[in-house]
Amino acid sequence: MTPPRRLTERAFVLVLAAFFAWIPPLVGVFSLDGQIFGLPILFVYFFAGWAVLIALCAILTRSLRKVAQSERP
Repeated sequence: MTPPRRLTERAFVLVLAAFFAWIPPLVGVFSLDGQIFGLPILFVYFFAGWAVLIALCAILTRSLRKVAQSERP
């Protein structure tokens, strides 16, 4: 009952994207003095990225569940 290769690859890419999104050199790019909706740009970057990753995780998990349920006898 293994998930299809494509979904497994997407899960791996999501983990890599999450890792690279918060490495210090990239975070330094968003460490600016501006504000968005009254919040520092760095905070918006962290929380918006976090929300996007959670949404993508939910979509991927739903797909993996559908595949696992369809493989049951």
